[in-house]
Amino acid sequence: MHFSTILSLALAALPTIFAVPPPQDDAAIPQAPFCPPKPATPSQQHDIFFNFINMLYVLEDPTSAYLTYVSPDYINHSPYAPQGRAAAIAFLQYLIPSVERTIVHETFEGDIGFVHLNVAGGQMAVADVFRLEGTCVMEHWDVDQARPANATNPLSLF
Repeated sequence: MHFSTILSLALAALPTIFAVPPPQDDAAIPQAPFCPPKPATPSQQHDIFFNFINMLYVLEDPTSAYLTYVSPDYINHSPYAPQGRAAAIAFLQYLIPSVERTIVHETFEGDIGFVHLNVAGGQMAVADVFRLEGTCVMEHWDVDQARPANATNPLSLF
């Protein structure tokens, strides 16, 4: 399947994804044990980040991952997703189980965690970046790149 077809299908699904109503008020979502942020050592932050990534991508449980590790004041810098924790949960509940992906790299340094994903069987690379404050994920950025049909570099993206 060509990337343009995959992208067209994904973009066509966005109205359906966003039609899922998030909770009326993010304050109605119970506070997770890690949020609001509490002081954490670098080792504790490392463990929190990898537990969050495992829950999100391996166990495919974005609701538990976000309610456990993500701040109610979460800032999402993705141009494809609406703002806020509740909106992220609604978006990811659909996206995570419906998109084939493999974690290629993951690392945590300082207060920043990074996950490099192989998406749709190598047709796209996604890098998710998360910033923690103490025990709590506060911000997210993502960068994605499609593999061009006539890529000259056989090692592109991965």
